[in-house]
Amino acid sequence: MSKTFYKALGNIETWPEISGANPCEITYDDVLLVPQADTQVASRVLPDISIKLGPYLLTKPIIVAPMDTICGEKMIRLMHSLGGIGVLPRGELKKNCQLCKQLTKEKVAAVYAIGLRDYLAQAKAFKKQGAKVLLLDVAHGGMKQVVEAAKEIQERLKLVVITGNIANYVQAMAYKKAGLKIARVGVGPGGLCITRLVAGAGVPQMAAVLETAESGLTIIADGGIRKPADFAKAIAAGASLIMIGSLLAGTEETPGEVIGGKKKARGQASADYMKDNGVALGEFRAAEGIYTMVEVKGSAEHVISDLAAGLRSAMSYTGAANIKEFQEKAEFVLVSKATIRENQAHILWE
Repeated sequence: MSKTFYKALGNIETWPEISGANPCEITYDDVLLVPQADTQVASRVLPDISIKLGPYLLTKPIIVAPMDTICGEKMIRLMHSLGGIGVLPRGELKKNCQLCKQLTKEKVAAVYAIGLRDYLAQAKAFKKQGAKVLLLDVAHGGMKQVVEAAKEIQERLKLVVITGNIANYVQAMAYKKAGLKIARVGVGPGGLCITRLVAGAGVPQMAAVLETAESGLTIIADGGIRKPADFAKAIAAGASLIMIGSLLAGTEETPGEVIGGKKKARGQASADYMKDNGVALGEFRAAEGIYTMVEVKGSAEHVISDLAAGLRSAMSYTGAANIKEFQEKAEFVLVSKATIRENQAHILWE
């Protein structure tokens, strides 16, 4: 992970000891990557962006979120063909295990989401059908029960377990102490999420990545990726992969039918999702996600290609041949609101 922040005239500071900002208030728009001198990467074709996720070698460090309007069989198959991976959302266990069996037979890589209730039975069912990687899909991954459940699955079934969501160093160290390996990081930054507005809980996403990466865990940066630059910054800050959801909304491979040129997109904590899945809202549960309709926008392949190209370009500016070098060589610079405006193609609105 890069913790280096450029000041001026070649001087640097090391996060979290940085001036000009609270080290935990930083998100992606608050920084830029500093172009480096004497770089040796002659072409954007050259950087190797591959990463290991358990038994899988991914040629693109991108994982699709377990959302029922984003990631289904078509998306999983597409991501496998593109070198990324998709997560099958929680649902009817028998049906999901049947798909797991088929995908395993065809050697299509996928991750399978399970919940906290009956977690061991779910994990065993997926393992029986050939699953190698599970996601223990819990909004508040800091709960003691979540850590204990992930540890038990990992130790008893010898499966790779992604656990989360978490958002800070203390939570990450609790994972590490328990022997967990992979953390999903991000509380509230998702495009279809309103947790921060409802619960007031969360940590600015880039700060969350910097904090949790300090633990040495494998970090999946989940949420807040709105453009390729965010992807590059997340990886430079210490994430091994990013998880995307709403960025793919409306693409051909997402589940659901097209209605008037639009497709449904919703968070898994939205009132719309809960209504369809028999979850009652009231004084003990509020919706923490939204539902909307988005314009159909072609294949998800174009989105994935744009993300990968942006990461490769960032690595070229940094002079990094691979992800490890990128995280060692990258430097960030804090920017002003005026800079954020300057970053835009301002001819469009001036």
